[in-house]
Amino acid sequence: MLDGNLGKIATIAWREFRHTALTKSFLFGAVALPLLMGAGLLLFPLLIASQSEPLEGTIAVVDPTGRFAPTFDALVIERQERDGSEEAKDVMKRLGIDDRTGFISQGLAQAGESPYGEVSATGFTSNDEETIERLKAEARDGDWLAVAVVPARQIESAPTSDEDLPDIELFLPRSTSPGHTNDLEGLVRSATVRTRFIAAGEDFEQVQTMLDRPSIDVRRFGEDGAADAEESKLRMIVPFGFMMLLWIATFTAGNFLLTSTIEEKSNKVIEVVLSAVGPLQLLWGKILGLALVSLVILVTYGGLAIASLTALALTDLLAWTTLAWAVIFFLIAYFTIASLMAAIGSAVNELSEAQTFMAPVMIVMVLPMLLWAPIAENPDGTLAVVSSMLPPILPFAMVMRIGSATEPIPIWQMLLSTGLGIATVAGLVWAASRIFRVGILMQGKPPSPLELLRWIRQT
Repeated sequence: MLDGNLGKIATIAWREFRHTALTKSFLFGAVALPLLMGAGLLLFPLLIASQSEPLEGTIAVVDPTGRFAPTFDALVIERQERDGSEEAKDVMKRLGIDDRTGFISQGLAQAGESPYGEVSATGFTSNDEETIERLKAEARDGDWLAVAVVPARQIESAPTSDEDLPDIELFLPRSTSPGHTNDLEGLVRSATVRTRFIAAGEDFEQVQTMLDRPSIDVRRFGEDGAADAEESKLRMIVPFGFMMLLWIATFTAGNFLLTSTIEEKSNKVIEVVLSAVGPLQLLWGKILGLALVSLVILVTYGGLAIASLTALALTDLLAWTTLAWAVIFFLIAYFTIASLMAAIGSAVNELSEAQTFMAPVMIVMVLPMLLWAPIAENPDGTLAVVSSMLPPILPFAMVMRIGSATEPIPIWQMLLSTGLGIATVAGLVWAASRIFRVGILMQGKPPSPLELLRWIRQT
């Protein structure tokens, strides 16, 4: 008898998996898309290194002081000679990433190569209206790369909080690309600041060196006593990745369960199926079949994430024990969502009617998003601990905790959260089975919440 029931459940489970996972749309979304993302990751250095044609031409500078143009030319030469490798390493440090493979730094270094070709400035000390209009007309015709009108006060005055300096005007030909526009804005802005220092008799390079923010190499002592590099920024992102992976896998499969149940009920297919299997066998078959779908999503995207961390030599952010616990809480999260979706799907006849009962599911969806930042910042804080013990959001909160914790979470908290999660699943599955048994053959007006409670209490 038991073998017969298990066989029927397995048959329904395979049917649900086949009709959901072995479709073109699913295979593209769950398999092809991650592969494309992986290919994009491999091509990342080439993508970020790609750039438009170098900026070339002469800028006409209207500057009564005559100081701006020489400073502009010196700045361009300096940036043309800049080596992108050291700048890339500095960027990686500021991001908190120890790029031990050099995978990202290589691309950034190529992207950091100077985007400037033969760029120079020609100064005009006369700032009368006739001269400015003539230069603007020549710029419209393409004779100038740009025309910059720099008021003397921008150079000679030391800006203060209560002083309103006139704006620098930058006139560009119609064909100037947005990228080149940003480059020109940056050059003019930097040249103006440098010219101010020179005009004031200050050594700009010395001042710039003194104002440079120092890079800090953060190292955290591990269990073995060694001080390893700390990827602080990534440590905040990892728990969010954990939670999003869990969220995508569970809610995608849960949505499939909801829609398939409603469709089969509305087109009477469910009546044919129930002639061969019982309501509870059908329920468990659907839940287990779509659990396999959810596992496919989890393994695909999780595998991509692990491959990315491996390529960047950042696997120390992710312990294998963490993955084991993540699987446990994934199962708790899935059965929580699946039982709610199955109960809702059996109680209504149309997808639009399901919206009335979606409030509990929406709470589970939204709350983890709101709690990500405080839990990631303080995984051992009161909010994090309480959230990881609070059904039905505890699996999402716990995966965020284990993803961001710098020290192992106390085992009693892990076991207590697991026990509470299993108890929650047992209660929800039991309630869902009672609703499913009654609602799967019900037609007409959807039940009220009070009617659902009566269905649950029925013996």
